[in-house]
Amino acid sequence: MVNVLIIGAGGQIPEVLIPLLQEQANLKLTLFGRNATHLPYTDIAKISGDASNLSDLINAMQNQDIVYMNFDNKSVTEMVIRAMSQTGVKRIIQAGVLSVYGEVSEPFATWNSRMMGGTVAHNRGIEALEISDLDYTYMRMTWLYNGKGSDYVASPKGEPFLGVQISRRAIAQFVLDNITGKRNDIKASIGLWEPGSENKPKPDFY
Repeated sequence: MVNVLIIGAGGQIPEVLIPLLQEQANLKLTLFGRNATHLPYTDIAKISGDASNLSDLINAMQNQDIVYMNFDNKSVTEMVIRAMSQTGVKRIIQAGVLSVYGEVSEPFATWNSRMMGGTVAHNRGIEALEISDLDYTYMRMTWLYNGKGSDYVASPKGEPFLGVQISRRAIAQFVLDNITGKRNDIKASIGLWEPGSENKPKPDFY
């Protein structure tokens, strides 16, 4: 049995991801968030707590194998890393943002920079993960929407970021693929976008 802790379990990606993980017979889920005990899932452990509080995190991480963190904040990521170090958990998958390296290509780069307020996203979890000893996967996600497609392009660090959009369902599929071993993106910062969305000036839904 593989124990998976979801931090920020009330978010929109977990809403898609949790049912997919529940279908896996060899996974046991724990949901963690400010109001996790009120989430509408059955037969899952739920722990309400603050992800910026070390003791809350340590409590939630007992006996966990994999952490999925559904948001990107450098200071909170540093606290999660501390808690993982103290509890012996090594594997983390974090939902992050594009442009942490200024890697977004034109024509999308101009629109994305205007919307995000700059060409580089600062104070992100990847800055802490890359200097840690964890087996991390940082997802540099392009602009998200609620669609049914589950296909994704996974682009490693060092390659231009080309795609303008991706469904939350596809992000959930990427996370599932890493948790179940279909993929093994260890110590990796992966750009994620929808096939066919390359080289557009902006997402279709804007």
